[in-house]
Amino acid sequence: MNITIIPHPLKGEVAIVPSKSVSHRNIIAASLAIGTSTVRGVLDSDDITATKEALSALGVRFDGNNIIANGLDVRREWIDCRESGSTLRFMIPVAMLTGKRIVFEGRNRLVKRPLDVFEEMFKTSDVTFERLSDDWLPVSVKGPLKAGEYVMRGDVSSQFASGMLFALPLLQGDSRIRLSSALESAGYVDLTIQAMSRFGVFVTKMDDGWFVKGSQRYIPSDVRTEGDFSQAAFCMVAGTIGERLTLTNLDPDSIQGDKEIVDIINSMGGHIVFDRGLDAYVATPGQTRAATIDLSDIPDLGPVLMVLAGLSEGTTRFMNVGRLRLKESDRVMAMKDMLETFGATVEEDQDDVRVTGLRRFKGDVTINGYNDHRIVMAAAVAAIRADGPVTITDAQAVNKSWPSFFETYASLGGECDERD
Repeated sequence: MNITIIPHPLKGEVAIVPSKSVSHRNIIAASLAIGTSTVRGVLDSDDITATKEALSALGVRFDGNNIIANGLDVRREWIDCRESGSTLRFMIPVAMLTGKRIVFEGRNRLVKRPLDVFEEMFKTSDVTFERLSDDWLPVSVKGPLKAGEYVMRGDVSSQFASGMLFALPLLQGDSRIRLSSALESAGYVDLTIQAMSRFGVFVTKMDDGWFVKGSQRYIPSDVRTEGDFSQAAFCMVAGTIGERLTLTNLDPDSIQGDKEIVDIINSMGGHIVFDRGLDAYVATPGQTRAATIDLSDIPDLGPVLMVLAGLSEGTTRFMNVGRLRLKESDRVMAMKDMLETFGATVEEDQDDVRVTGLRRFKGDVTINGYNDHRIVMAAAVAAIRADGPVTITDAQAVNKSWPSFFETYASLGGECDERD
């Protein structure tokens, strides 16, 4: 599906959708608790549907906000993770708790997204991890997972550590995860540990990893999913380059790593504040200037921050962009393509991107969305400051994390026309 946007600034108030990251974690933790848990405000998106379907394959039932679990029981040997890397990497260790063979499959870029951290780590254990093709998926796994020490790299994705942390507390015997390299996106592991604690399971942070006490039990709980700073980032940039936007459903005390978007925009000369009277963040327009931004812990902010850099004075340098190449698309390549189409100057090497900004973007252009939700949403934000209509391909990709994105965009004054 293509979307054509007629440039208009966005303004008004928007309730930010529930966090995709927290939604994954809350429903997995609830599914490992024996009994009925209530998880309110779970995001309705393709990625979360993939995690629910994976858990359903292991015997978990979903009834509205209620999650009913009576211990893992394999109902279906094949699990389709769609395009969700979180689902895949979280669920592999969880599936290994059953001791039964399960095959994980996926779609599009997910089949090529690396699982080498698991492959290397499980070589020294008794579990089965077997690739069934030249790609990473499908992959066949079989436990039972056993307590012990697990050594893994931390510079690929924190999702591997999160998956192991979910599973290890349920084993008889204590375990330890030891990192052989520095952990990137550490804030996402903090979200995992926070979700586990809400269901009565705890781990201990060590200098080089985590200690996990065995024979713990997840306890049914009633939790609410907070709003998503990763998605709020698009609105905060839109308010900075357009007109005032008020963002509700965000917790100013959140530990989400992508909350850093507030400090980054402000450091570039923008104006994002939390108004306690409104219980909302307020983004007001202003001319931003270049900065140096390290994306190692906040890779999902890369696309929309590159849009902001394209409209900022000077040349913004993005460091540690390597992991952006391993997402739903090669986001370095996709953003270079987008910004150059808009008329900005982009230079890149393996781990650095430099964007030189201009006052407005070229209009009457077509932007390739690369079937990537964050590329599509970044392009829609960029279109606010284009000189003419902007057509974005693969606009349906927003279903992965914010299915109502374009409805929200239109409700804020955006003019967009969908075409098949």
